[in-house]
Amino acid sequence: MEKSVGIACSSVSRRRFLRAAAIAAGSVPFAGSLASCAPRTGEDAKKGEASVQSPSYDRIARTVCAPNCVGSCGVNAFVNDDVIEKIEPADFPDTAYNRICLRGISNAMQRVYSPDRVKYPMRCVGERGSGNWERISWDQAMDLIYEKMQDNIKNYGPESNAWLGMTGNYAAVPQIFGTLMAMSYGGTSLTNFGIMGDLGVNLGFLPTLGVHQDASAWEDLVGAKSIIMFGCNYAETNMQEMHFVIDAQEAGSKLVVIDPRFSRTASKADWWIPIRPGTDSALILSMMNVIVNRKKHDESYLRSNTNSAFLVNVSTGKLVRQGEDYLVWDGEENASVPVAALPDETKPQYPSVKVEGEVPEKCQVPSTAVLEGSFSVQIDGESVEVKPAFQLILESLAAYSPEAASEICEVPSEDIVKLAELYLDAPSNLRISQGTNRYWNGHLPTRAAIQLAALCGNIGKPHANVNWAGGSLMRFLFSLPPEAVMPVSGKAAKQLPGTQWMDIVASGEPYPIKMLWINNYGWGTQGPEREKLLSEVLPKLDFVVVSEQIMNEGVNFADLVLPVTTYYEEPFEVVTAWSSLYVQVREQAISPMYEAKTDWEIGQMLAERFGIKKGSLWELDIKDYYRDYVFARNLAPEFRTMDFDELCEKKVLRANFAEPHIAFESQRFMTPSGKVEIYTESLADLGEGVATFYEPYESNRNDKAKTYPLTFMNCRTVYTTHSQHVNLPWIREVVAPEPWLEISVADAAERDLSTGDMARVFNDRGEYRVKVLVTEEIKPGCINQRQGWWPKHFPDGSHYSSLLHMELNPAQDAVMETNFAPYDNLVQVEKA
Repeated sequence: MEKSVGIACSSVSRRRFLRAAAIAAGSVPFAGSLASCAPRTGEDAKKGEASVQSPSYDRIARTVCAPNCVGSCGVNAFVNDDVIEKIEPADFPDTAYNRICLRGISNAMQRVYSPDRVKYPMRCVGERGSGNWERISWDQAMDLIYEKMQDNIKNYGPESNAWLGMTGNYAAVPQIFGTLMAMSYGGTSLTNFGIMGDLGVNLGFLPTLGVHQDASAWEDLVGAKSIIMFGCNYAETNMQEMHFVIDAQEAGSKLVVIDPRFSRTASKADWWIPIRPGTDSALILSMMNVIVNRKKHDESYLRSNTNSAFLVNVSTGKLVRQGEDYLVWDGEENASVPVAALPDETKPQYPSVKVEGEVPEKCQVPSTAVLEGSFSVQIDGESVEVKPAFQLILESLAAYSPEAASEICEVPSEDIVKLAELYLDAPSNLRISQGTNRYWNGHLPTRAAIQLAALCGNIGKPHANVNWAGGSLMRFLFSLPPEAVMPVSGKAAKQLPGTQWMDIVASGEPYPIKMLWINNYGWGTQGPEREKLLSEVLPKLDFVVVSEQIMNEGVNFADLVLPVTTYYEEPFEVVTAWSSLYVQVREQAISPMYEAKTDWEIGQMLAERFGIKKGSLWELDIKDYYRDYVFARNLAPEFRTMDFDELCEKKVLRANFAEPHIAFESQRFMTPSGKVEIYTESLADLGEGVATFYEPYESNRNDKAKTYPLTFMNCRTVYTTHSQHVNLPWIREVVAPEPWLEISVADAAERDLSTGDMARVFNDRGEYRVKVLVTEEIKPGCINQRQGWWPKHFPDGSHYSSLLHMELNPAQDAVMETNFAPYDNLVQVEKA
């Protein structure tokens, strides 16, 4: 029995063991390690020659660094005697996508060889969380899982075995592993999009545009007269693509960044607008107020490509129909006339963008259809008051004069007018991202941005659009055919919302969950309600399995931990990207360290133990699985028509989308009407038929703010992707030896805090302690904890996740499910 995971020579070569030992000791005595950027002279130069010369190598493997980082950067790994000596950027067909960063370098050179690697299967001995581990064999691990799952199936039903996976590895199989497993054993698959906090923007896209996300290619930025960013900090979180923004600026674009923080991206902007957190939609609605009052909206676009002319029953908020057709008011005929919905076969079938056939004449809104006014139509023999949807939009915008919006969002009214005027100088490019997304009302800014773009005819136009994550990653996952995620015939899974998983486990409703298997997810630091997790949820779980690379905080919650390969050890994988349309093959660089196995291999082993492997997808080699199921049967022709053998040979190909890709260029949408549905009748009963604003759940203007007056944000840093890199020596050397809390000069002075002081941060859910950094780069009333740190990095082992809520939003649940809102939390800070 071992209490900790020490470095063991078994299963690894002596040379690999020495590298891991050197990293543990704080030095890496091999060529290819980071060298100082400062020039060397004299004796120092001679001493440094050995450390900067090119290392020897016997092969170069093209692989992919993809740790939930949007770039999915191609990497050439230089390998000697099965040890990575250095890495360099790999080539793309377009060299604008050749890049590398300190995170990727540290990942390859230090995380792979970390002394914290999970080296072999281990069973917790004694109380869960004690840190006492017993090494067991893979066969013993499979026997243990089999026994626990079978007991649950017998006593509670197969659905009591649940899986929750995330995106710590952007390769496709690791991301769908939980679904594959649940679909193999009739278990429960817990959704992940909402609980990761990435769903808010999608919740704005889905009801209006009919897709989860889309964006024009980065190259399309060049040509925009302005680029307006809401909650985007690309220079830190999307730094691989930030050069495209700079290229656009150099070509004449004006960059505007709207953010409560003076972020790295804001520092590169032509105009930074500090805004009260969670109020972006009020600002956008006010821009629309200016535009419609000046009659600068594009009536032709609104009439032809949106449902603005469709008549709405004023008393019910529902669109008026004649049979299956919508009604519009024809000003020339002075009567209502029908407009048919676009047939599904002529719409793009997301995630594809291909369209077929012409738009039938009956689906086209007549040019004489009116957008404003109030009318009476006969419905079931009764006279009903109706208005065009655009009339309701006009009425809603009346409340958002620049003066009224200024009071809400704390942006000067003259700046709101100036921003509206800037947007009118087309083409103007709107970009929206996680900074707006991660509030309880985080879908509202996207709804408003889409309405603004439609108002000005900027959807589907070059250098314009509303842009959010238009790469291959989610398209690829959404386009998997049903048979690719159903490994075992007749074993359907149940699906429950991940944002409610803790309540489901704690309550046992709608049914008990007794086993939870986590993969690809730093759940020990990246979720909400830590105290609830520890006291109410974990005690209800009889068995917790964690598949992991590193002994992190989430492993502490496990009964069984399984060692998983890193990116450089996987025999074969396919990796897509959040922000480009490339697809890459990940070639194995080194053999698996210790006893690590891939997710696919683990799935195969358990299927063998259950006796279901033969005749199932688990029987396939992973490469054959990708060839025969993921690509050959893919629902999107843009992926299905890719040459799989060519992809395997070249290691990188662009999916077969038009080049350049302009989002929504066809002006056909996967909505019920086939148009941009800026009026959304499905949300009318919730007061969100049109874009609107309401305060964040923990607004700094509600009663709770009298006790907890500061909005607590927890943004990413450029040095780490969430919690993956904070334990690596080079990252710690560059970023900081410990975490810090950003607080404004005014808020610090009020609390007698100076940089370096220890502070207590708390609310009614929990507390933690951290040193403060006093800065002018954050708006008063807000504080920011750079996220990703583990409890062990804080003085008393506390953690900021204790402060975060997981309240449900009815409108978001009506669309899909609530998005976790880690920035929407009120706290107080005092000197510790």
